[in-house]
Amino acid sequence: MTAETFKENILPLNRKLQGFAYRFMQDMDDAKDIVQEIYVKLWNMRSDLDKYNSVEALSMRMTRNLCLDKIKLKKTVSINSVLKEEGTDDHIKKEKQTEVNIAVLRAKSAIDKLDEPQKTIMSLRDIEGYDYDEIAQILNMNINTIRVSLSRARKKVREFLLNNYYSYGSEKNKSSVREIL
Repeated sequence: MTAETFKENILPLNRKLQGFAYRFMQDMDDAKDIVQEIYVKLWNMRSDLDKYNSVEALSMRMTRNLCLDKIKLKKTVSINSVLKEEGTDDHIKKEKQTEVNIAVLRAKSAIDKLDEPQKTIMSLRDIEGYDYDEIAQILNMNINTIRVSLSRARKKVREFLLNNYYSYGSEKNKSSVREIL
């Protein structure tokens, strides 16, 4: 693979790889560092890249593995769950945006509680928008296993949200609303 081909085919994956790495690391600087390491590894193996069916799937798998390695080294992942609120003048729009932000934070919290590989599968499918075949290539898993894992992950997230946040009328819900306000 020439430098020009590398530039045309590999470098455009930057946003996808950074977004994917960010989901694991929860820090944009770490995500950028990981993507740079992946680019160096891909550049060093550029003569062998033609052997792979999908260089994108390979780079996603490499990114996932490197993120998991970094997380294991850190032993903890800092969770930066602050969302930027859009600046609007309308009070109702601000309230709705706040509600959406809270719902997103809750969903992210529920997804973060999932075990691997359910967490990764749900992120790839529901957040990144990959289809089952691409996820199968990235994770080197059977498509049926991915479907089952995704179904179970969604069920766990739904149950977590219903039990912890959306059980209307319960004391637990009332106290969590007070904490938010």
